[in-house]
Amino acid sequence: MEENNNKKGKRGIVDTSVVLSFVVAVFAVFSLAMAGISMMQNSGVSYAAPTTLPSEFAFNLLNGGETVVGSNTSTTNKFTVPMYVADNNEENSIFCVEHNVDPDVYSTSIDNKYTAGEVISDYGLLYLLNKSYVNGVSVTDTTGPNSRYVEAWITQTAIWMYLYETDATATQVSSPNHLTAEEIDGIKKANKLTKYDAELTTATDIYSGDNLYTTYVKPLVDAAKSANNVAILNVSKENDELSKSDDKKYYFSSLITVTGDPSSALKYYTITLDGIEGAKAVDEVGEELPATITSGTKFYVRIPAEKVTTEVQKVKVTVNGTFTTLEGKYFNAATANKQKVVSVTTGEKNISKGVEVEFVGTEDTGMSTFQTIYFIGLIVLLCGVGIVYANAKPVQVKQ
Repeated sequence: MEENNNKKGKRGIVDTSVVLSFVVAVFAVFSLAMAGISMMQNSGVSYAAPTTLPSEFAFNLLNGGETVVGSNTSTTNKFTVPMYVADNNEENSIFCVEHNVDPDVYSTSIDNKYTAGEVISDYGLLYLLNKSYVNGVSVTDTTGPNSRYVEAWITQTAIWMYLYETDATATQVSSPNHLTAEEIDGIKKANKLTKYDAELTTATDIYSGDNLYTTYVKPLVDAAKSANNVAILNVSKENDELSKSDDKKYYFSSLITVTGDPSSALKYYTITLDGIEGAKAVDEVGEELPATITSGTKFYVRIPAEKVTTEVQKVKVTVNGTFTTLEGKYFNAATANKQKVVSVTTGEKNISKGVEVEFVGTEDTGMSTFQTIYFIGLIVLLCGVGIVYANAKPVQVKQ
């Protein structure tokens, strides 16, 4: 009976040890997990406005007065678009933004000179202009020498429809953006385009196919209505951990990422560091970055070890991103009360955003704080496993 009681007592001790060992092991695993947790991530938003454009040009009808007419066999309503160019250069098309006003184009004197005026603030209009063929963006699948006439009709029609639909006063006949019911009907039903010469004696069919409004004009107008000039610069650090170089000469921040929205518009960025003498921005292999940094490049902030103390020090990281954007101006005729025209080009805008990196030094033990926590956790885990193994073995009882 006493022997049995001793066996029961030993089994009771073994069971308690196993439980305690598992507790120790769980604590070790928790320590390891906590050592690898990524902390805070910082990001932000900033905005900038387009700049201005210079210029002056003569406003002319292409080849003396060519026009393109949209039509449909099911309706008598048609929609005519004059072909406008600057300085008699057929490759330099321009577009009108006041459909219900006559342009100053017929004079051969200085009166047909158009001069840059106010900046275009309507980003939907800028979007439409940027999607025109003059900026290298094809809005149709038409090819050949007449494709530019097709695209010019679509672009100009889309501009007038956009302004008509977004101007609350456009339903009034007196509005510069007014379109008649017959004109709108001609636009919405056209599936054929015909080019006429200046004398209206030669007609050349240049398009016949899908409904032009449904296929090309309306998608452009709808896209312009939702277009905006918002650009976002994001600057984020991976976590708040620091690391030290193998030669113990430098401290490094975690990896810092710079992204733009839209990403394709971010051309490049620059970095300014303030707060600790000797701070440098280095790439992922430790090389110092140039003054202008290519979009998509990630970096670390590197600090000389002798500059880091046991007191918390901060490095302010300021990133200035350069984005491509659309710019445009209205151009006004020398003669009063003539239609305004517009032009657009690609410009740049700068957006700044920053984060802070904290540096605090500790006594050099040959391992970073992160490594020390991880090492202690590993030792505790191994000890726990050893205890579990030892106590789980069958106990031999002497007979």
